[in-house]
Amino acid sequence: MSSMEHGHNDRPANAVADGGIRKPRKSRGKGLRTTNGCSGNSDIVPIHHVYSTAEPSTAPVPAPVRPAVQSQNTAPAPHRTSQHHHQSSFSTASEPRSNSQIQQWPSDSGVPMMSPEDPMHVASPRSSYSNSTGYGMEVAPLRWFGLLAGDAASSSFEVSPLDPLNDPTQAQRFHPQADGLRPRELSTPRSIPTSLPDGVNLHDPHKLLQISAISPTPPNGAPDNVDERHYWQASEPVQLNGEEHEVFHYFVTSLSLWIDLFDPMKHFSTFVPHLALRNQGLMKAILALGSRHLSIKPLREGESNVGRTAAVQYYYETLQYLQSAMRFTSYKNSLELLATVLVVSTYEMIDGAGKGWERHLKGVFWIQRGRNINGESGGLEQAIWWAWLRQDVWAAFREHRRCFSFFKPTKPYHAMDIWDLASKVVYILAQSVNYASDEEKQGGERDLSGRIIRANTLLNMLDEWRKNITIHFEPLPVQGPMDRAFRPLWVHPSAFGTSMQMYSMARILLLIHQPAAGGYLEYLGRDKVITDSVDTIGGIALKLTDNASRLMSTQCLFAAGLYCTDSEKRKCISDLITDHSLHTGWPSNMDLAEELQVEWSKQKPA
Repeated sequence: MSSMEHGHNDRPANAVADGGIRKPRKSRGKGLRTTNGCSGNSDIVPIHHVYSTAEPSTAPVPAPVRPAVQSQNTAPAPHRTSQHHHQSSFSTASEPRSNSQIQQWPSDSGVPMMSPEDPMHVASPRSSYSNSTGYGMEVAPLRWFGLLAGDAASSSFEVSPLDPLNDPTQAQRFHPQADGLRPRELSTPRSIPTSLPDGVNLHDPHKLLQISAISPTPPNGAPDNVDERHYWQASEPVQLNGEEHEVFHYFVTSLSLWIDLFDPMKHFSTFVPHLALRNQGLMKAILALGSRHLSIKPLREGESNVGRTAAVQYYYETLQYLQSAMRFTSYKNSLELLATVLVVSTYEMIDGAGKGWERHLKGVFWIQRGRNINGESGGLEQAIWWAWLRQDVWAAFREHRRCFSFFKPTKPYHAMDIWDLASKVVYILAQSVNYASDEEKQGGERDLSGRIIRANTLLNMLDEWRKNITIHFEPLPVQGPMDRAFRPLWVHPSAFGTSMQMYSMARILLLIHQPAAGGYLEYLGRDKVITDSVDTIGGIALKLTDNASRLMSTQCLFAAGLYCTDSEKRKCISDLITDHSLHTGWPSNMDLAEELQVEWSKQKPA
């Protein structure tokens, strides 16, 4: 464990301050090149047109405008020197797989592949997202808080305006105190006002610029040499009341594992709770998430659900804290901020109400991008990045958009441990979701040959991943009912089984959306590979026992169900999604099994 995470209060003050100094941004590339493709070739058939399966319903959130893609020749920015990397207890060398082990999984036969040495093997373009509003990276997160506050004004749970910094009489009420926490703040939460005062305009960029430019000098005329971290880091642990103890315990022992799925250090169950004990905003976010999930799924069978009101109150108090604490440079560069915004994003995913989740995903992206945090940053920062990407992959898939991330992993397979391998497939799945997005499909209509090559590149990436995974990802012997539509596949631990499901989902998306240069005959060759992928997802889902894996399995089952034509397998997929949802309580605002039934009703029986 790094010294940063072993003793949080021992971090040097200048470690975070240095992170706020910005270097000149390097030049951007021109984005995707447009070439003259073979669109006139009548033999090329988009495979998803051969399938009559309708696309999943689109969420109401409009897709963001995308910027130019960063040049492939641009060297990545160096990691911050203050960041210490965790060393996994697992061996960093991947164990080679024998041919017999590889054959235990469905064969990739029928899919034309290209070797990495082939001159036509090209790197897949990076996905990116730009702050198209014209605000700088410092203002973007603040604008995000303002948008969320605007949503609050139209909800049934009204809150105080997140605008205290322009009103000296109100600032003292909201900003972090010198000890990091007002006395008994959490155990006596503020009552929610009945209305939002007039004249509140949190969408005004000039006001947000003014807020971001406020001096981080502590209030009340404190001396300049006082470490500003004392204003958002409590010197004493947060005191919780009885109900809050139970919610906090539930997060640490249960919900945190949803975020820690591929994290060997389990940061959100072992480290983040200790950060929360010294930071009011993070603690409120944890209580909001725990309370909201308990309002959906009781802690014990027969227990009445926790009311949603408490969760919503903690949620908006978290936003109020964020709006105020962002005045401090050290907080804007802290681990507490990163952990808080990811917990809030998870709250939005579970809550399923409004457009908050989309905005939080953007907000986390903006903050991570501004601090050059990615999947190889190490420690808690790296864990947060991968957890955020898993959330964004599902949101992007549902909205038919590209993922926000433009990061491309650089660690070679021989340097990866088993948890790195498990995470790597999330990146490949994200690229596959990009490939299936409306944006890339429209671009492919102008360059079909380029779209075919890009799909082959991603299929090669999947094949390379399969060849490098270790025996830990192989199914173990299991005795189960043989009369089911899927043969049970038991992979232990379950997280590695989830990785195989993601691998299979990526294959399905690529083969469905890749134009078939060989026409209908090529489509027939792909059908077996798609069927094998559906069988893998369903077989693994039958043996999952933990909710963190069930959450990701639900997403893969839904994707597989969209392109499954066998009636018995469809029923099994529907039953598995329902069973997963009963265990996890997710999703809370829709029935994915029912949504699949609607999609299947639009098709002719298999």
